[in-house]
Amino acid sequence: MRNIRNDLILILSLLLLIGLGTALYFGLREKEDIMVHIYYEKEKVAVLEINENRQFEINQVIIVIENQEVYVKFSTCKDQICVHQGHISSSGQTITCLPQRVVVQLVGKGVDVGI
Repeated sequence: MRNIRNDLILILSLLLLIGLGTALYFGLREKEDIMVHIYYEKEKVAVLEINENRQFEINQVIIVIENQEVYVKFSTCKDQICVHQGHISSSGQTITCLPQRVVVQLVGKGVDVGI
């Protein structure tokens, strides 16, 4: 009985360490290598740094980059899915506004996601 309890404590401790390590790895990674690619009608119109706080407007869509996150602040499209999608901050994530034909894509090291 004592061996089972010790084994259980060891397994739980290892799982805790693995979880903590994973959380630290993804939480503390610097995002300086992530670039914001903005497309209009499948043509790349801008490449911006995620570290640079700014706004960008294309075809009546306002894209905001602040605090190393990107989101659509305003769009004239009817359903507002792009606005309600929220903030993105990791390489490979995208925001798409189909009615306005605008795509915002985060691209970083080791990730190359095409449209």
